[in-house]
Amino acid sequence: MRFQGIAGLDGNGNQPWGAVVTIGEKGPSGAPTNTDRFFIKKPQAETTEFRGRSGLVRKNHPDFEKFNQFDDLRWRQTIRFNIVHAVHLRDDWASVEPCFHFQLKAQMLPRHKGHPKKVPTCTGNGVKARRYVGEENGEHMFEDIACPHRLCQFRTGTSPVCKPSARFGFQLRWPDGSKLPTPLTKFVSHSWHNTNKAFIPFFQFLHEQAMSLGVEDYTLYGLPGVMVLGKKSMGNNRSVPVVSVSTDFPPGVTLQEFFLAQRLKLRELNGFTDARRITDDSSTEQYIDAAEIEPGLPAVFDVGGE
Repeated sequence: MRFQGIAGLDGNGNQPWGAVVTIGEKGPSGAPTNTDRFFIKKPQAETTEFRGRSGLVRKNHPDFEKFNQFDDLRWRQTIRFNIVHAVHLRDDWASVEPCFHFQLKAQMLPRHKGHPKKVPTCTGNGVKARRYVGEENGEHMFEDIACPHRLCQFRTGTSPVCKPSARFGFQLRWPDGSKLPTPLTKFVSHSWHNTNKAFIPFFQFLHEQAMSLGVEDYTLYGLPGVMVLGKKSMGNNRSVPVVSVSTDFPPGVTLQEFFLAQRLKLRELNGFTDARRITDDSSTEQYIDAAEIEPGLPAVFDVGGE
């Protein structure tokens, strides 16, 4: 007898990441460097020595050597992608999670023992949190607590250890003719700006557009987008790298057409025919099936008159 599957093994929510996009990289001291450009890294981090101490570092992905060594920042500051998860925002942020996930996270807490497997010490959503409290009888223990959010002592000061942690998953997209791979890729940010002013508004805008068009059963699967790296001024001649995210359709194609084409396809699959009656000058009735109308483009008919 042969069996398929093993009880208790379900992937644990992991995804087959093939690459990671980062802003800059870690220099010889472990500090960020080259933060004016994107890098494409291996998905697995490796232990590396930094002047007497060790840390986890992602190495440059060998399949993207051409990209990582390109000097023209116009190319290094742009990542084009396609969303490859059938996500939406109808059920709030839980229904977007395979593609975009965000939470509060503290990898380590002062005077607090960390998890030996590098699991974050504390995670939360501003209302509830789960904190690692140590090992008991060989089992790692976590405690569910109320999340103080902005009042948390670990979110205050000049270097707070509790920050947003946002993960965006996508498929890389290159110009036609490129031989660069297109693996499932993730971008991780701990920036308040990137989380609250780039990614959250991006998904909210897409949802609002679909709802405005009456495409309630929409998904974002296949949607083309672009992530652009820039700078935000912080005063005192200081700036930090930030990203912007937007749709990236070919010339002449709009987001509205993308959603309307989805609605048309759903109606076809459900056997629904939307017929419009058009009467010309000779009073001859014509019926046009929705499948014959270009998605998102208005049907224009000459009905006479001025």
